[in-house]
Amino acid sequence: MENFLLDLILLSEKRMNVLLLLLEGPMDIETIKKTLNASATAIQPQVKKLKEQHLIVQEKNLYGLSGIGKIVAKKMKPLLDTFSVLEENEDYWADRDMREIPHFLLRRINELGHCTTIEPYIDYIFEMIPEYMENAEKATRLEAAIPYFHPLFPSFYLKIAGNGTSVSLVLPEPVLKRWVEDYREQTDKFIKMENTRLFVCTGYERIPAVTAADNFTAIALFPKNAVFDRKYIISFEPGALAWGKELYDHYEQLSERIHSINNWRSKKSFKIKNGPANYKVCNVKYGEEDLNQKQLHAAPSQAP
Repeated sequence: MENFLLDLILLSEKRMNVLLLLLEGPMDIETIKKTLNASATAIQPQVKKLKEQHLIVQEKNLYGLSGIGKIVAKKMKPLLDTFSVLEENEDYWADRDMREIPHFLLRRINELGHCTTIEPYIDYIFEMIPEYMENAEKATRLEAAIPYFHPLFPSFYLKIAGNGTSVSLVLPEPVLKRWVEDYREQTDKFIKMENTRLFVCTGYERIPAVTAADNFTAIALFPKNAVFDRKYIISFEPGALAWGKELYDHYEQLSERIHSINNWRSKKSFKIKNGPANYKVCNVKYGEEDLNQKQLHAAPSQAP
């Protein structure tokens, strides 16, 4: 029985589409045909087969899901949505390390919906990604976990906070250390603003880059076998905004808020998992390679 139902549904895109469409409510055959852009000869045989297997029921001229049909369709939609999310950017997901995404969110990756990728422009390799900046500047609320250092970040997030955006940032300790040491005035000003919050995340060798704003979600995962390339998945769908917010909140909950740059190390002794040798600030994208810090100041790495 189970194998027959699987074959009945999964081996026919038309039957899958009919079931998913009827999740919206009962419809007549003309509405089904028009919505699915299909002819009567294409749809009616599929409807008949679904009726025979008690997945849909007919009341006068309306077709709707049966009790069994509702269970099947509701379980089927997340699976098909997951396929869609992964297939749309198949090369990206296949190459990424997703272990730092909590299981409760990984199971709901279908909620990301339609995604596109953004990455550094080769002609502007030392600047921030334009698409990221454009959307970040339009946000009224922006929360970001940032696993790597970039010299433009302190001024950029200070700028959008100064324009009224509510900004919360989670930084690994080595990244925060660089902010405090090299951009002390900007970091201090950021912390003291009423619409900002700054957190330090400890105990993790690497976290994904996550931006959860009220108008977009952007995520950059570490490649499995390569250096960090700052290639982001970005989505504007409501489900993605909520999903990204949960991912950011997960790392914020594992972090400690910084109220002053003068005593941020005084409450506890922070230690990065596996030791600082495995987590090098400023050169996350280069893995174990060392960067000349003077060169980094002269030519900041592309970001966000």
